[in-house]
Amino acid sequence: MQQETVSTALARFRAMEEARRPWVSVWQELCDYVLPRKNSFLSATGALRAGEAGDENIFDATPPHALELLASSLGGMLTNPAIPWFDLRTRDRELGEIETVKEYLQECRRRMVAIFNSEETGFQTQVHELYLDIALLGTACLYVEADPQSVVRFSARPLGEIHVAENARGVVDTIFRRYQATARQMVQTWGKECSERVRALAERDPERKVDVLHAVFPRADRDPYGAGAKNNPYASLYVEVDARHLLEESGYVELPYMVPRWAKAAGEVYGRGPGLTALSDVRVLNVMARTALMAAEKMADSPLMVPDDGFLGPVNTGPGGISYYRAGSSDRIEPLPVKIDLAATERMMQQRRDSIRSIFLNDQLQLAGGANMSATEATLRQNEKMRVLGPVVGRLQTEFLSPLINRVYRLMRRAGELPEPPAELRGRRWRVEYASPIAKAQKQYEAQALSQTMQYLAPFVGANDPYGVMDNFDVDAVARGTAELFGAPTEYVRPARDVLATRAQKARAAQAGQAAGEMERVAELAKTLSETKMEDDNALGRTLQTLSGLAAAQPAAAAPGLPQDVR
Repeated sequence: MQQETVSTALARFRAMEEARRPWVSVWQELCDYVLPRKNSFLSATGALRAGEAGDENIFDATPPHALELLASSLGGMLTNPAIPWFDLRTRDRELGEIETVKEYLQECRRRMVAIFNSEETGFQTQVHELYLDIALLGTACLYVEADPQSVVRFSARPLGEIHVAENARGVVDTIFRRYQATARQMVQTWGKECSERVRALAERDPERKVDVLHAVFPRADRDPYGAGAKNNPYASLYVEVDARHLLEESGYVELPYMVPRWAKAAGEVYGRGPGLTALSDVRVLNVMARTALMAAEKMADSPLMVPDDGFLGPVNTGPGGISYYRAGSSDRIEPLPVKIDLAATERMMQQRRDSIRSIFLNDQLQLAGGANMSATEATLRQNEKMRVLGPVVGRLQTEFLSPLINRVYRLMRRAGELPEPPAELRGRRWRVEYASPIAKAQKQYEAQALSQTMQYLAPFVGANDPYGVMDNFDVDAVARGTAELFGAPTEYVRPARDVLATRAQKARAAQAGQAAGEMERVAELAKTLSETKMEDDNALGRTLQTLSGLAAAQPAAAAPGLPQDVR
C-alpha cells in the first residue's frame, strides 16, 4: 500500500514538473539579470548554482534597486510591524458590540500580532523574501507550520522547490515541494523511518544531500467525522525520491503553503509579475550599459595606429612606458580616432531606467512634490497613490493574507495560545478586516463623499439648522462608520448600548438639575411672599385684591383660562 502511494505521488510530481518546465528558463533569466541570489533553478549544465555570485550579466544596478524598493514598500504597506495591519470583527455588528465578544477578538488580535512580530517565528524576515519573489517572478510561497517552541514558524520557500496545481475554481490547493536535506538532518527528523541508505549515510557521510519530496493535496478518501491526521482535509506525504521510500504520511486541517500570484493569465497556473514585464527593458539596459563601458574604455585608452616599420620592440602603452624607433624615421604612434556620443547613450539609458522604475511602481511609491507642499496636500497625494496600488495587491489579500491569518489563528487555538471564545461567538463566523494603509485609502472614498455632502449642505444647516436638514442623517451611524473607515481600533469605540445608557444618565442629571433650579426659585418666591405685608399698599397686594374681586363677581365657568384654585 505504501509503495502504491509513493508511486502515485512521484508520477504526479513528474507531471507537475513537466508542466512547470517552460517557466524555468524565464525565471532563471530574471534572476540572472535582477537578483542572482534568488536563482534556485537548474542551470543549463544541470547543476545548482549554489555558492556562485551570478552577477556576470548585471551592468546596471537600477533593476535590483527598483525591485528592493517595491518589496520593501509592500512590507511597509501590507504587514508593517509598527501598525496593526489587520483586525478581527464579527459579521453581525450587534454581536460584535457585546463586551465579551469584543474583548475576545481584541485579545486574539493582540496575541496574533505578537506572533507575527516575534523574532522566534521569523515572519518579518521571511515575508520580505516572499515580496521579492512575487515582485520578480510573479509567484511566491510561504510555509506556515506548528512549532513546539515558538508556536508558529514561517519559512519562505524558493520557487525552484515549488510545483503547484489549481482546483476547478482557480485556487492553488496542491503543492509538491522537492528540496534537499542532509542525511544527518533526515535522521534527526524521521529517525528509524528513514531508509537504510540514509541511515548508513548519516554515519558514513552525514552531510551528503538527499532529495526529499513533500506533497500536500486535498484528500478525497477521508472520513469527515473520523479522527486522526489521515482524515484531515489535506494529505501530507514525505518521500525519499531516490529510494522511493515513504517517510511520513499525515495531514493538515488547513493548507500550510500560501502561494500568492501577482497576476495570472488565463489558463496559466504560475503568476506574472513586474519582473517579467520589465525583462525586455532590463535586457536592453544591460546591453547598453556594457556597450557604454566599452566606449568609455576606448575613449580613455584609445586604440593606437603604429607603422609596421621603424619601431624597435613592442609598443609600451603603460604609464611611463618607453617605445623605441629608428633615428631619422618620421613615423609616430597615433591614436585611432574614436567618435562616441556618450551623452546620447546616457539619455537612452536613462529612459530605460525610468521605464524599469515605473514598471516596478517606484513612481507610485515615492511621494512627488516640492518641499513647500502642505500636510493636507501630502496626505491627499499619498492616499491617491495608495488607491492606485489597491487593485495591484488585491490578489495578495485573497491568496496570502487571509489564508495566513486563518492558519495562524487555528494553529494558536490548537496550541492553547488563545482564550476560549465566549458563548455568544460559538458557531458564529468572524471576518478579517485589513487595516493596512492601502486598505484605509481604499475605504476613505466613502469618508470623502460624506465630507463633500456636509460641505454642500453647510449653507442650509447654518448655525441652528432652521430647516431641519440634519434630521435626515443618523449621526450615530455616521460616527461609527467614519471610525471604521479610518481604521480606528475597536476598543476606542464604545458599544451602542453604552452610548444610550450614558445619554440617559446625562438626561436624568439634566432633569434633576432643572428640578433643583425650579425648587430654588419656588423657595425664593415663598420667602418673598412671607416677607411681604399684604395690608400695605403695594403691587402684589393690589394684584391679589383684583383677582379676588373678579372671582367673586363672575361664576367659575366664565373664567375658563384661570386655574382651578383661582376660580
